[in-house]
Amino acid sequence: MDRTDVVRSFWRRVGGWSPLQWLLVTPVATLPLSALLVLTVGGDLGGESLGLVEVQWTKQAGQLDRTHYFYYDFWLTWALLTGPGVLNLVVARWLFHELTYVRLAAGLGLVLALLRTFIVPVVSMVWISADILNHDTGLLIRVPVGEAGRQIDPSPLEATLTLLVTAWTAGLGMWILTLAIWQGYEPLMARFFPRLAPPRERSEGEPRGWGGFLGKGRSRGGSPE
Repeated sequence: MDRTDVVRSFWRRVGGWSPLQWLLVTPVATLPLSALLVLTVGGDLGGESLGLVEVQWTKQAGQLDRTHYFYYDFWLTWALLTGPGVLNLVVARWLFHELTYVRLAAGLGLVLALLRTFIVPVVSMVWISADILNHDTGLLIRVPVGEAGRQIDPSPLEATLTLLVTAWTAGLGMWILTLAIWQGYEPLMARFFPRLAPPRERSEGEPRGWGGFLGKGRSRGGSPE
């Protein structure tokens, strides 16, 4: 089997999934790829070279502490974090499915994909662990890291990992939301839109769930709506 046959076989198999299911598996590829890009292509710009403060005394709970500041190019960091997430947008292929039942799921999945790819991780990163500065060189992300209780000074790697962990935590929240929607979509459709045919009929006693997209072939449970 050549490479083309492998790709075709993969897409035929994926065609039997639900769009929400696709969003549940993409982090297997997007998380390590985004980390690799941020850790290799991105990086601290160096506040001193930009004429910005790198270390500042601050007062925390009545005690003095030194805060170290690390600076990153905003748009580059955003691109490196979101670039791999383009895989999430593959859910758009289900918008062309013959069943309205599936197209509705694809539309919902596309909204989730756009939020978790382009908005939620970066907004949470800036909101929780970093600041945005409008510098002469453009928009910068400033990551403050306290020194209290440390034997060694904070490093740029630690600041970079702080950004990644914050973005991934927000992504985890979106993943859990996707999982809940995936589990609830079919029962809600059966309750509120019973006239819309699912991709295939269920056997008696079989639990309702999008997992049916994976097994039992590619048969359809009704005519296109």
